[in-house]
Amino acid sequence: MGKSLLLKLGSVGVAVIVMAVIGGIKYFGTEKIEQAKAPDVGECLVMTGSSFDADHKEVDCGDAEAVYKIVSDKGSCDDAELNYTISVGRVDSGNVADLCLALNAAKGDCFDLGGMSTPATKVACTEGASNTSVVKVVSVGKAGEQCANGSQPLENKKQKTLLCLGPAA
Repeated sequence: MGKSLLLKLGSVGVAVIVMAVIGGIKYFGTEKIEQAKAPDVGECLVMTGSSFDADHKEVDCGDAEAVYKIVSDKGSCDDAELNYTISVGRVDSGNVADLCLALNAAKGDCFDLGGMSTPATKVACTEGASNTSVVKVVSVGKAGEQCANGSQPLENKKQKTLLCLGPAA
């Protein structure tokens, strides 16, 4: 009976160890998978939701709906950039990606800049006739340059860029 009890206890011990290893792989493996999903600098995003409940979708930077380009993952964003902090890994891991997003803009693009709690979206320039929050990128230049013809500057000193924005309609 002594050997039988030892065998049973040994089997239980092995089962516990196996379960602990499987649990550890699932816990840490999931975190690694989630971290791999964090968007990288240079990738483009479409933001959805509000600033209080934001989410994103990664898209090709040449895609017509690519509104933002990730220009930094170090935080400390320029005033012309949107700061977007997301959790990566397990919720309780404390890992975050502190991203800085700049408008993915070219001359002729139009954006609905939204409001305080809504992200910008790319729109058809014809929407500017009925919506005052729609602006057109009149020109793209270097930080420190001036905008012509009354267009409004959106200067990003960290990225050394200047977007000159005017009415869309």
